[in-house]
Amino acid sequence: MARSLDPALARRMTRQRWHGTANRLSRDEAVPWEVIDAVAVAARKPVDPAREADRLEAPVVESPGPASADGPLAGQIILQRRSLLACDGRTSIAAERFYRMLTRLMPGVERPVSRRPMPWDSIPWEPTIHLGLFVHRVDGIPPGLYLLVRDPVKIDRLKRAKHARFAWSTPPGCPVDLPLRMLEAGDARRLASQLSCHQDIAGEGAFALAMIAEYQDALFTYGAWFYRRLFWEAGLIGQVLYLEAEAAGLRATGIGCFFDDPVHRVFGIEDLAFQSLYHFTVGGPVDDPRLTTLPPYGTT
Repeated sequence: MARSLDPALARRMTRQRWHGTANRLSRDEAVPWEVIDAVAVAARKPVDPAREADRLEAPVVESPGPASADGPLAGQIILQRRSLLACDGRTSIAAERFYRMLTRLMPGVERPVSRRPMPWDSIPWEPTIHLGLFVHRVDGIPPGLYLLVRDPVKIDRLKRAKHARFAWSTPPGCPVDLPLRMLEAGDARRLASQLSCHQDIAGEGAFALAMIAEYQDALFTYGAWFYRRLFWEAGLIGQVLYLEAEAAGLRATGIGCFFDDPVHRVFGIEDLAFQSLYHFTVGGPVDDPRLTTLPPYGTT
């Protein structure tokens, strides 16, 4: 657990005299984004015990299952976790490791919520986010577009929402209980970078992904406030990938800038049934020598 800031130190810091003047990033007047404020208000969960949606509270979590007998300690991985700033464009991962990482993202919908694998036992709703993957460097797996369906019963629904030309084939060596499907083989490196605001990290890693949410049904079922819950689920997916990447000797980072409409066209999404919420990439990191790395959480 992270240590809290020492109160005496905090008081001394706030009493210090700050020097210099902050420079403006832009000479333009601040752009008013009224829609952001409107969304923030609309996405607040109403307090109304009579509403069915208000019953979506945190589940009672049972004792966690046994930890893995091999691999690094969780505490070590958590403390060393860093976001990558650039990918080396060379590092690949074994298919077995790739499948293991994706398996960690499966909520286990066949189980009661309290018995689902951590951290999926901490959210009370059924999974709403699926992953559109851009596979670049996974040994033994053809590069191309893939889809991980995090709730297996929804494969047919997702098929109907995607391009008819997609293959929907099972990649070689994929575990039978992992609903990963290859949509289209090919070099997707440039495409992944273009979709992520032309950022090289999306095309130079081992793989990148788009978090595609069941958007319309979720909001109509629960209300606008569930919009925030979609991002909570996306955040959990990202944190699991961060730790799995560290455990595999890789690094990862979220990608918040992407062109959502072109992403939808690539995967064949034509309406509001599904929406891309966030992007992510995993690969071999390139360290920036200009940066200083300090011990995490105040450790020495």
